[in-house]
Amino acid sequence: MGNGVWRALVVLHRYLGVAVGLVMTMWFVSGIVMMYVGFPQLQEAERLRVQAPVPWQECCRFGERLVSDDQAILRAQVEAHSGGPALRLRRAGQPDALVDLARGSVISIDADVAKSVAAAAAPRIIGRDAAIVAYEGIDVDQWTVGRYVRDRPLHRFDFDDPAGTSVYVSGTAGQIVVWTTATQRFWNWLGTVPHWLYFTALRSDVVLWSEIVIWAAVLGTFLTVVGIGLGITQFRRGRSPYRGIFYWHHLVGLAFGLVTLTFVVSGLLSMNPWGLLDSRGGGEAARIQGAAPSWGEIKASLAALRAQPALGDAVSLTTAPLAGRLHWLVTHEDGSRTRLDAAGAAAPLRPADLATAAERLAAPHGIAAQGIMGEEDAYYFRRRDAFVLPVYRVIVNDAERTRYYLDPASGALIQRTDANGRWHRWLFGALHRFDFPFLRGRPLWDVIVLLLMLGGTAVAATGSYLALRRIGADIASVWRRRSGATARGNAAVTSDARSELPLHPGQ
Repeated sequence: MGNGVWRALVVLHRYLGVAVGLVMTMWFVSGIVMMYVGFPQLQEAERLRVQAPVPWQECCRFGERLVSDDQAILRAQVEAHSGGPALRLRRAGQPDALVDLARGSVISIDADVAKSVAAAAAPRIIGRDAAIVAYEGIDVDQWTVGRYVRDRPLHRFDFDDPAGTSVYVSGTAGQIVVWTTATQRFWNWLGTVPHWLYFTALRSDVVLWSEIVIWAAVLGTFLTVVGIGLGITQFRRGRSPYRGIFYWHHLVGLAFGLVTLTFVVSGLLSMNPWGLLDSRGGGEAARIQGAAPSWGEIKASLAALRAQPALGDAVSLTTAPLAGRLHWLVTHEDGSRTRLDAAGAAAPLRPADLATAAERLAAPHGIAAQGIMGEEDAYYFRRRDAFVLPVYRVIVNDAERTRYYLDPASGALIQRTDANGRWHRWLFGALHRFDFPFLRGRPLWDVIVLLLMLGGTAVAATGSYLALRRIGADIASVWRRRSGATARGNAAVTSDARSELPLHPGQ
């Protein structure tokens, strides 16, 4: 029985080594690339950096029947668009709309309008004038799959600059959502795309893609556990019984087996399989903001704001309601931000306002701790969009000690971390990315992570090679036996046939 189980595990490890070992090798190699080149994405601060100041002298016409005055507006944003002022509106259950504030009409984002947006931003993106050499209207492609759902259809423009830049413009909001370069795209084919199995045809089917990634990681976990068990069992009297590549696979497996297991399991948990680490929160942002402002309030406020000197160098003006009252967050050309009330007066957020927002979040449990935080902590750090410092942290006195991080400039909720969020942070962020607070300095992080990744690559690659070699030998052996059996069978048939031949002609 013991020998049977042993043989079964050896055979299972061997064949999984082919089916999953090659995938694991790809995960490690592509993971090394991802240490230095990430998937193309555009942070809001980076997008605003290429925006021109809003030409307020042409503002503001709203049109008579554009939107009903009592309709709630979830988000309104004024920015320059094609040389004039424009207002993006977000309403519940509807696609975003772009309003020309110089004419008071809705702008339809066709290819020509999108081209003017891309061309206007190109000098700031590329650093010089560049010509558009190709255009394609798309719903999704390799660099937008799984993202920008609200912005579809998308308009992609390719430029003739040395970097090979492609710019994507939203077909609903009329703003740039991402841009990529040829170098970025090349390295992503060796990094993020294979690592996440992020191939367009597969990723477009979210359920199928998720199941494939999850079960590949489950099989990789099983393969690694079996390999560690076999490797420990075979390490006798302080030495390996193997020779050649098998010897090195045994040694690196013993040295890096646990690291390999850690990477695979943490990668599995990044997919949140079967909802294991789902957040239990919801609705907190609305609790802080209160009732959304109406279209009538937005119009009246913009009419009062348009002549304010504080908006002279503004590249963006975005609604930032708090406790049911309309406020605006202004982003200036230099990246600084100021907060205005509905009448256009400066209204910096007071500590009392943040404390009131914290009370709404904490009710009915109460607050365990709150205050301005000037540096990263274990759960809030520079790996997300909308990251700001300082930040206002609230720790609620509930069973999960839920943490909320608020933007001290607007009061907006930036991040929520409950018990499952903390588990995810340590089981994925720490174990998969080696993102420990004490290990964020570079190049120390690079040296340690690169060493571990190379060790995992060696385990997976040597295991895959040995499995392929052994299976090839098994196939050759089976082929030889079959060929030998066929030859013997043919010889027997020939002998029998000869015995049945007539001895003399005509017999």
